[in-house]
Amino acid sequence: MSQVAIDATGVPPQAAGVGRYAKDLIAAISVIDERPEIEVMATAATAGMFSQPNASRYRVISAAPSARLLRLAYQESRLGRVAKRSGAKVIHGLHYQLPRRCRGLKMISTVHDLTFIDHPEWHEAAKVRYFRRAIKLAVERADHLIVPSQATGERLRELFPDAPPVTVVYHGVGPAVVPEYGGAGRNEVEICFLGTIEPRKNLPRLLKAFDIVAGDHPEFRLRIVGQRGWKTAGFDTALGRLRHRDRVTVDGYLSEPELKRVLKRARVLAYPSLEEGFGLPVLEALATGLNVVTSKVSATAEVAGGFAWLVDPEDVSSIADGIVEAATSARPVDEVQRQTDWARSFTWEKAAYSTVTVYERLLEP
Repeated sequence: MSQVAIDATGVPPQAAGVGRYAKDLIAAISVIDERPEIEVMATAATAGMFSQPNASRYRVISAAPSARLLRLAYQESRLGRVAKRSGAKVIHGLHYQLPRRCRGLKMISTVHDLTFIDHPEWHEAAKVRYFRRAIKLAVERADHLIVPSQATGERLRELFPDAPPVTVVYHGVGPAVVPEYGGAGRNEVEICFLGTIEPRKNLPRLLKAFDIVAGDHPEFRLRIVGQRGWKTAGFDTALGRLRHRDRVTVDGYLSEPELKRVLKRARVLAYPSLEEGFGLPVLEALATGLNVVTSKVSATAEVAGGFAWLVDPEDVSSIADGIVEAATSARPVDEVQRQTDWARSFTWEKAAYSTVTVYERLLEP
């Protein structure tokens, strides 16, 4: 009989974004000795992601259909009752949504960001309608909310002054790789972007900024790593207009070993996102010792901890200047060490303990 049900049914099989959050957080929770009994609710397509064979008082069940519309209906109408029949007294929705209230079942929702409310133009219309409703229902139904940064928590309170208690649980960084400074070759400097290709990642401006600096720096290369998301026409148009298109590589989704190889070749991470709930690529790049260019707005400045070149994401010249400074700066070893120490202090173990503390608080009689 589980005490806590973790709803991971909304996590896609390809572990990017919220998928990585769910996978790494659950893995870290599963190995905590002093914790409540856990049941992870997944779909048939994702149950294997959360399997932890050696974890005690822990199990994974295929609790929902994989087909999207059926899954959403199941999450809303049946998931809470299924969790309660398993003995759960707390349910944690990892991706905004919470089921209908069930007597005796307390609820937690992770709200990753508020862009569906603040910037609907960045998302597909159907997702805007769905996630706006999901966020509002989460605020109404939840006994507690989890957010990944202070910036997201503050914005949540601005939008919903009567929201339940909010706890900031930062994401973590996995085992870091040591980068080989100097780019892919002695005469190349590789600048990389990591993330889904979607409007808020600000890739058209990043491409324009690269085009500005590439003329004066023939050694610069830009590598864009990430799966194609939605509303990618602006990215495609900007890519097609580049004068230095031959020096830009666009990769799709990469496995973790492939991603580590990219980070080892790179000198700079350029991540001028317009808004993030956290900004995991920034943290992971800082942990490797890379020079990082990111936005001075939203949570990315918070995550950067003073170790990144902060730019105005709406100003192409500002992004271009940041790229040049980051790509040509030779920093003292002790400064890089302080940066990696900062980034590596964010661990999934800490995130797991913070999350379990919320569970235990709600389990108290």
